[in-house]
Amino acid sequence: MRFILPEIRELIASKKKRTIKKVASYFEPADIAEIWLELKTDEQLMLFNALETRFAADIFELLNEEEMIELLHSLSLVRKKEIINEMSPDDRTDLFAMLPEAETSKLIPLLDEDEQIRARELLAYKENTAGGLMTTDLITVSVNEKTGFVMRELRAKAKEIDFIENIYVVDKVNRLQGIIPLKDLLTATPQRKVSTVMDTHFISVTLDMDQEEIARLFSKYDETALPVLDKVGRIKGVITVDDVIDVIHEEASEDIYHFGAAGVTDEYLAANPVHVAQKRVIWLIILALAGFISGSVLEHYSFLLSSIVTLSFFIPILMNTSGSAGTQAATVVVRGLATGEIKIRDIWKVIKKEFFIGILMGIIAGGITALRAIILNGDFMLGVTVAIAMIAAIIIATSLGGILPILFKKLGVDPALMSGPLIATILDTTTLLIYFNVTIWLLYRL
Repeated sequence: MRFILPEIRELIASKKKRTIKKVASYFEPADIAEIWLELKTDEQLMLFNALETRFAADIFELLNEEEMIELLHSLSLVRKKEIINEMSPDDRTDLFAMLPEAETSKLIPLLDEDEQIRARELLAYKENTAGGLMTTDLITVSVNEKTGFVMRELRAKAKEIDFIENIYVVDKVNRLQGIIPLKDLLTATPQRKVSTVMDTHFISVTLDMDQEEIARLFSKYDETALPVLDKVGRIKGVITVDDVIDVIHEEASEDIYHFGAAGVTDEYLAANPVHVAQKRVIWLIILALAGFISGSVLEHYSFLLSSIVTLSFFIPILMNTSGSAGTQAATVVVRGLATGEIKIRDIWKVIKKEFFIGILMGIIAGGITALRAIILNGDFMLGVTVAIAMIAAIIIATSLGGILPILFKKLGVDPALMSGPLIATILDTTTLLIYFNVTIWLLYRL
């Protein structure tokens, strides 16, 4: 959306707030958020302060963490109050969670009294749970009401709520009794009782449910909103699909960073190079230390390499092939664990599957490597040795690639931490041990 940048800059240069407010409203908040970093700080502030509060709050919610905090610090006290009161409860909670506790304690009193109660309640929940993810913007009605009353409630409150998919029917103590989808409400006659329209078969989540599990439920049941209930069934809030999309994006990014042993960096271009290096260097040190083991294996079997020089030609081939095979298997299993397709109880199914895949891949790769040894080196036994080592290495690689992420999951550790570089380093040592021992059995003793 860079094509709107010149027009926005021209508007800001005019310094006519009414014109800026009117013309900017023709764009979507997401379009302006996308070009936000292209504007200078003074341009950002001029634009933001000229906009209608609701529109400005929508843009503010779309900015990344650093942009949000920087803008917040630039706003006047009055403008801060306007924006945080206009924000949706869940996005406001995310903002408060980013800030130091002392700063949050200064912002909460700027909220209206009802919003202060909401903010403190939502901040009490853990960030990555349903409680931390939900919004308290929802419409509840009594089970004893009629649909005509529900329609009036909807008209009265609709402007205050960003996303309305269902009306939630509760009893006297706010326990959820049923859900009325909007389409059912619109087709019901005003005199019908809520109890005859509501759907009593509904999916819900608990306050402490992890966000990954919530995302799976949305995907499994194809829902756009799910109610959040406490232990006795009282409705505390609702999670909407836009929040789940953010969760999926966040979890996918985290898994990719972990699996690449690159550390967790939310915004790459905006990240401080020193911080990125700090996160990456830890893994590099771990991998370097693991690599020392491979070096020790080579040193231990140096007598083989000195007596049969051609053995060294095949070391890179074996290590690269087994490392790639292990990484392929680990990638599939980590993804399966993330989506819920693979469970911890499926470990034996995974082992059998990857073992069989390893055999097939090993035979093909081993055959090609053996032909290379026989044709170019003219040594049939060398070809047999390399082929057997290749088959064994790939079988172990695919099996380990399948097993280790599941074991990590069993131990309560993120399976994505079984990173590509880490498993490749583990397999380097394993492959060398296989290769040299097969060589001793087939060549060195002959």
